[in-house]
Amino acid sequence: MADPSAPSKHDPECVLDAWNACRAEGEEKAAAIESAKESLAFLEKQIEGKPFFGGENIGFLDLVVGWLPLWLSALEECGEMKLMDAEEFPFLHAWAHNFVRIPPIQECSPPREKLVAHFRALLSYVRSAVANNQ
Repeated sequence: MADPSAPSKHDPECVLDAWNACRAEGEEKAAAIESAKESLAFLEKQIEGKPFFGGENIGFLDLVVGWLPLWLSALEECGEMKLMDAEEFPFLHAWAHNFVRIPPIQECSPPREKLVAHFRALLSYVRSAVANNQ
């Protein structure tokens, strides 16, 4: 079993795949969503049956992946898709729901609306750049 205190290669891959799914269409979007869900499945196994990745208390890995719930939620909205479904990833979903409500985490997190606006602007820019280069 992987060391639950060590960051996973799946963390950045998950967000990259979510971004790719957000900007893609058709089969490319479906493949990126599937890849992101594979990374989420890895994280789901790491937290299964525990309130935090390290056990009963917040640990290093919780802080390392703690930005995922906010970013994935914003990317899901921008890409009109669902990645971290409560039925498919019940433990990860519960962790995300609880983690973002911890007062010091709330205080340090950017407002979701600003993150969504940022991703929408970035998505618009990328789509425009791609269209102009074709």
